[in-house]
Amino acid sequence: MNPNINRILKEKIIGIIRLKDTSRIVEYVERMVSGGITIFEVTLNSQNAFECIELLIQKFPQCLIGAGTVIGRKAAESAITAGAKFMVSPINDGKMITVAREHAVVSIGGAFSPTEVWEAHTNGADFIKLFPLTGIGPNYIKALRGPFPDIRFIPTNGVTIENMNDFFKAGASAVGLGSVLINDDDVAHTRFDEVEMRARKAIASVAAGL
Repeated sequence: MNPNINRILKEKIIGIIRLKDTSRIVEYVERMVSGGITIFEVTLNSQNAFECIELLIQKFPQCLIGAGTVIGRKAAESAITAGAKFMVSPINDGKMITVAREHAVVSIGGAFSPTEVWEAHTNGADFIKLFPLTGIGPNYIKALRGPFPDIRFIPTNGVTIENMNDFFKAGASAVGLGSVLINDDDVAHTRFDEVEMRARKAIASVAAGL
């Protein structure tokens, strides 16, 4: 098994960075690392996403840096070139999964319905990103775990620091924390302390729920 799969299973939190202004991304990631989070996904619709991935890999060699919102072979290959160690797609993208497999990179394929979950799994996705889940909640994962007990689910949209343990109890293997961890408004108002505090709270919540 790819060791990065085990790392995601162990650490359980992926910090999702989706920012219009990434000029101070190193400082924000430094704060989140201080808070205990060491796995980060930079979405490709962030400013200078590929450059950010390269920079974070250079600055934080202890961290696991991946690419998010990866759709299609070209984007996947560019993410690999930037050094991404895992790739996330909001859809069941066989091309992304294929590129990930070719380069021994962890793939997190997107799905929502049971059919999409199964198709992404049979395409070879290492994890399934359930998206979107706002307004649905952890019971949906519990229901999916019935027919799919061996599939690893990572919910993102709809997961908060306050409800994340409910998702783990329902059977999630890990969670992605996006705007509830860091968002454009934080950057606009230079909320370094708040971002670090949220990271610490998330890590403490995982520890308390284990």
